Amino acid sequence: MKTSNKLLCLVLSALLTGACSGKNQLAALWHDYQSRLEHVLQRQATPQDTIAFPHLPKPRELSLEFARSEIDLLDFLRMRRCALRDTVAQRNSILGRHGDAAARLIFELRFISQAPACEKILIEDGQTALAGQLKIAAQAKQKQLPARIFAASVIGPEFRAFWQMPIDLSAYPLYGKDPSLNALARWQRWQTQWLEQPHSMAGWSSLKWQQFSAELLNTLGEIRLGAGGSMLAAQRENIVGLTAASSIINQRIHGRPLCLKPQATPAATHFRGALSTVFIAQLQKQSSAINQHQFDVMKNIQPIEKDLLAAMSTNMLAIPKAYTAWQKQRDELLRRATKAQRHHVSLAGALLSQCGLQAGG
Repeated sequence: MKTSNKLLCLVLSALLTGACSGKNQLAALWHDYQSRLEHVLQRQATPQDTIAFPHLPKPRELSLEFARSEIDLLDFLRMRRCALRDTVAQRNSILGRHGDAAARLIFELRFISQAPACEKILIEDGQTALAGQLKIAAQAKQKQLPARIFAASVIGPEFRAFWQMPIDLSAYPLYGKDPSLNALARWQRWQTQWLEQPHSMAGWSSLKWQQFSAELLNTLGEIRLGAGGSMLAAQRENIVGLTAASSIINQRIHGRPLCLKPQATPAATHFRGALSTVFIAQLQKQSSAINQHQFDVMKNIQPIEKDLLAAMSTNMLAIPKAYTAWQKQRDELLRRATKAQRHHVSLAGALLSQCGLQAGG
């Protein structure tokens, strides 16, 4: 009876261990690597400080204020021959008033694009006062456009989902299969056009605007499915693992040498084996995929943020301090991952050189 109970416990333990490693294979690999180093080098990893995951600030910390338009329901009734009339009517409908940031951005783009043509029509119809009022409203909307883009994108629900901390890393790295990458590149191209040529969509038909609206919302939906949060979580896991492993190696470099002369010992050979079979063959392979994903993500995210924040600053629009603080925290995490990787490789090479060895040699 005791034997079967013991066997049952072993089976349950194996199942639980397998489940945990399945949810976070990266952590399991780091644990295996650390255990091997501790055994071979006869040192314990130094306790490390907890690394916080960079959660995007709550929506209330990122709220923006927008000036009210001077065009009201009575004014748009006088825009009989303007396509802008329908746009304003839709904006003032119940659905328009309660639309999200993406819907408001679409309206602002339509308004800015359609305003010049409507202004000419109003002047032709002798409504110069309304034309002047429309011009002022369009200029105000154009000035606020960077903040509208900011609200619909980087602090919107889709980007928030993109950066959300994952439940686990069982399906990560993605090895080039992130569905958001093309969408981010598309959004970045659009944003450049909106900021540099706000009137570029002038003359679009109502059908064209409907198609564009659907494409914009679909693009945000694709961004929502991205794995930015998984990338951050994986790099955080890498920092923890690398720092712990480096602390073990560092103790042998600055303490009792692994080899008294440049000649391989059994311990040195086992150390090189752990480097080759776990660190290089498995962890480095995963790190390479994670780093490639990071590069693919950030090459689009960084210009989106840089251009938006610059445009908001130029137009004297308030930039939420909570966002820039989070941005710095996120970027610092990524820098730490790169630095920890290089430091660990350097330490491993230094310890191997004590014994006249090279990694994989």
